[in-house]
Amino acid sequence: MAIRVVCGSCGSKIDAKDELRGQTRRCPKCRQPILIEPAAQPQAPKSQPVKAAQPVSQQAPVASDAASPATEGLKMRRLRPDDLYFVVGSDKLVAYWKAGEGWMLNVGNGFSQVKRSPGLIPDLGEFVLVEGRVAQTDNGRRLKAMRFWSLTGRGVLLALGRVETEILEKAQFPTVPSGAQKRFILDQIRKLYFRDFTDDALEIVEFLTSFDSHSQSIGTFDD
Repeated sequence: MAIRVVCGSCGSKIDAKDELRGQTRRCPKCRQPILIEPAAQPQAPKSQPVKAAQPVSQQAPVASDAASPATEGLKMRRLRPDDLYFVVGSDKLVAYWKAGEGWMLNVGNGFSQVKRSPGLIPDLGEFVLVEGRVAQTDNGRRLKAMRFWSLTGRGVLLALGRVETEILEKAQFPTVPSGAQKRFILDQIRKLYFRDFTDDALEIVEFLTSFDSHSQSIGTFDD
């Protein structure tokens, strides 16, 4: 069985007979002495001790460059007299805000001030708070943008019967209205405002009449 040795002087690789093991011979190339021993085998790296994984609660948080829309919180902090605000449920428009009169509640055969019918406020369900930005243009008041916020939790709508702006504190996460909710919103806009109100808001009208769009806001807000 041949032994592979390497000359330490010139680097030549030489196959020597096994019976020469332990003897010294001259390199056939550079004539320097070589000890006939197998070339040293590379040692395997020592294994590092495996550290036990930290519980999730102790792991360092992963940094993120962009804030999640769901953690930004509600941008509006007040009810602007010229803007529109609706609360929409899964099967109807629940309430809308009217400057000077407060929140108007759907009582079945029309709308009435919430303070007159607090017992009719829905106690349970998934609701959407709608904010519509209205701007004064050369053609009059026009709808410019809309955005949508989730209202969840038992009794969340009871805030409508207290301070007018309290419902804003309950809406913390952007959401996407369903196709039925879009229809309720558009129907109420057409009932409350004049026919030309949405003439400059074709993108909004298209969104409210489409079942394919999944945006949480339409248009530009200048908060």
